[in-house]
Amino acid sequence: MIARPSILALVAAVSLLAPAAWAKPYRAMVTRTAETTRSGNMELGLRYQGFFALDSDKSLPYHQVSPSIRWGILDNLEANVYFEVLGLGMPGQSDFEIAFGDIPLGLQWTFLETRPFALAAYARVTFPTGPSNQDAIPPSLSDGTWDYEGTLVGELRVSKDLRFMLNASYLHQGTRDRGALPDFDVPDAVQLGVAGTYNLDNFTLVGLEIIGRRYFEPAITPVWTNNANQVEIIPVVRREVSPGLVLEAVAGIAVTPDLSSIYQFRVLLGGTYEFDLASGPRLPEDKPEKSKPAPKKKPKR
Repeated sequence: MIARPSILALVAAVSLLAPAAWAKPYRAMVTRTAETTRSGNMELGLRYQGFFALDSDKSLPYHQVSPSIRWGILDNLEANVYFEVLGLGMPGQSDFEIAFGDIPLGLQWTFLETRPFALAAYARVTFPTGPSNQDAIPPSLSDGTWDYEGTLVGELRVSKDLRFMLNASYLHQGTRDRGALPDFDVPDAVQLGVAGTYNLDNFTLVGLEIIGRRYFEPAITPVWTNNANQVEIIPVVRREVSPGLVLEAVAGIAVTPDLSSIYQFRVLLGGTYEFDLASGPRLPEDKPEKSKPAPKKKPKR
């Protein structure tokens, strides 16, 4: 099924109007925050993303569903793993197929954390389990190559609700094995992410992210041959709807021609659930039944 802006608006409205819960959402959608999953906690996530254009015929025929796991190893040390599943083609068509994607495995260490400022380092390696013979898949998706990322994360905490994040990344991309066709060496890239988030209350986070990426060569795949400069604006809405469960819904908007020729906007829908590993996931508590009033005694004659 193809997601539409009306679906996005509906999900965003539902997440904003959902009943209040516990902890404050603290993550942005794409930009990494210096704050990590609490020690001894695990966060399970699931996210869908699709790539679209105002002219539906120009929408990218790829859809991604990505389960994820984050867990707090120590204070300020977090590990994460993603399992990506790709839908190749458009759902409902005869050539539509499902492919297992790459597996990114990452580690983040927040080595400096004060009340107004924090610094972290993030390292990621991507295991090439996805398809590498799909020339139109951009390098940001599962393309079956060994990829490495090193990111420096800075966070300015203006107040308990207002924060600004800066990510500076180097992305090493691998080589695509295209079978009978010549291999393609995906060029490396540098990426800069800037984000501002504000917690309206303990349950709702809104914000804005700007992601800029520059590849070292204009040809980033055998199909996308002049697409090195990519800038995207991502509005952020995240809402905790029950203890530990946070829903999210945004649309990333392509700014530069190099990116908008690939897709004009992408839809990101998902959620995360964080819980204490020692006690396990919290199940909804059964409401105690109201005790029935004792029957009145008949008066004695």
